[in-house]
Amino acid sequence: MKSISIRALTLSLVFICRTCAQVVSPSTNVTNVAIDLLDASHILHFLDILDAFGHVSSRNPDNSSQFIMTFAIAPALATSQSLVTYEIDNATAIQLTFNTSVTGAAVPSGFSERYIHSQIYKAFPDVTSVVHAHTTSVIPFAAAGIGLKAQMGVAGSLGTLTHGTPIFDFASLPTSVLPEDAPHNLLVVNEVLGDALAGTFSNDSAVVLMTGHGMAVRGTSVRNVVFRSYYTMENANVQSTTTFLGALAMGGKSPTGLSPRVAMDATTTNEGDSTLGRAWALWTAQVDTNSLYVNDLRP
Repeated sequence: MKSISIRALTLSLVFICRTCAQVVSPSTNVTNVAIDLLDASHILHFLDILDAFGHVSSRNPDNSSQFIMTFAIAPALATSQSLVTYEIDNATAIQLTFNTSVTGAAVPSGFSERYIHSQIYKAFPDVTSVVHAHTTSVIPFAAAGIGLKAQMGVAGSLGTLTHGTPIFDFASLPTSVLPEDAPHNLLVVNEVLGDALAGTFSNDSAVVLMTGHGMAVRGTSVRNVVFRSYYTMENANVQSTTTFLGALAMGGKSPTGLSPRVAMDATTTNEGDSTLGRAWALWTAQVDTNSLYVNDLRP
C-alpha cells in the first residue's frame, strides 16, 4: 500500500508539472506588449495597411535578444495562441509566447520574412517594433524610383532627404547577397538579405520602400510603428495628389515636402504619448466593433 501511494503521488506531481508547463503567465511587460501586438495586427488590417500578408513585431521587453510576432497567419486572425517568441539571432523560434510547452520545431511555421524583423533589431538596438507591409498606395513610389518625403506633420518620420525615403531594390543586389541560383522572388528570407534591407535605412527616415514589394517601418513602440505605418500610407496618398496637381501648375512643380526642422519638430510633437494614445483609443474602438478581430488578452 505504501509503495502504491508513493507511486500515485509521483504520477500526480508529474501531471501537475505538465499542466503547469502549459499554463503560462508571462510577465506584465510581455503581456502588455502582446496586447498591443494583437491590437496592432487587427488595426493594420482594418486600416488597409496589411491584407492577408505582412506582419508586425515587438522586441521582447524582458529580453532584448528576442522578439515576439505571430506565426504565419493572416494578421486579422491573430490571437494570443498565434504569438511566438523568436531569437533575434537567426530568427529561430523558441516557443509559443503563451504556451511554453510548445517549443522549437513544434512551433507552427513562421513567416518566411521574419528576417526583416530580426535583422532590423540586430542593426538598431533602439528599435523596439517593426512592421512589414505591402500597402498598395506606397508601392508605386519605389516602382518609379521616387522616395516618399514628409508632406504633413504626422508623417515627419519619413524624413526629408533630397531623394526621400531610401529604396531597397532587390534586383540591384550583388551576387554576394543574392546569388544567381537563389530565388529572385523579392522575399527577404535569410540573414544576408535582412542585413541588406536593414542597411538601407537612413538616419533621416524610419521607413524603407521595397521595390515591387512594399515597405519596412521601424519604431520606438508597437503603437508608434503602427502610427508611422498609417501615416506613411496617408502621406503616399497626399504626395501622389500633390505630384499630380504640381504637374498641372504653370511650368510644373514638384512637391517639396517639409523642411528638416519642421519634420523633426513635428515628429517630436505628434509621436508623443498623448497623440499616440488618442489615435490608439480610436483604432482599438473601431476594431472592437468588428467580430473578425479577437484580442483574447485585452480586458
